[in-house]
Amino acid sequence: MNYSDFIYDFNLYLCERFGYRNCCSVMHNANGICVSVHVSEMDLYIRFWEYSCGVGSIPDWSIIIVRSNFKRNQQENLKDLARFFKEYAPRYGYKYLCTEDDDYKYYQTLGLKLIHRGFFRQYNYGLPLKELEV
Repeated sequence: MNYSDFIYDFNLYLCERFGYRNCCSVMHNANGICVSVHVSEMDLYIRFWEYSCGVGSIPDWSIIIVRSNFKRNQQENLKDLARFFKEYAPRYGYKYLCTEDDDYKYYQTLGLKLIHRGFFRQYNYGLPLKELEV
């Protein structure tokens, strides 16, 4: 998959919403890409997986929020980020929104359901984008 259009849309969202231009750092890997954003207002680390190979019961074509910390309005900004993914991600083939080892309780804010209960309280949560109510 060519990720440049999706990254362009994501950068545009971040610019319009927070005023930061071209702030995404993108790392390609075998499963898809990882995007990190580290600016004064936010700290994001998100995986965009085409193929999960069943790791952590995360389905293929998932957006995995690993870290999403905002200085202000944490819940409101997280929901807005989820709304962006719900609207734009299906255009690029993504079908699920998930969290990984969710110590920050993003799943409660987004209404995600438990999909994997691992050892040492490592829980993953997820939901199809079309069922997401934010």
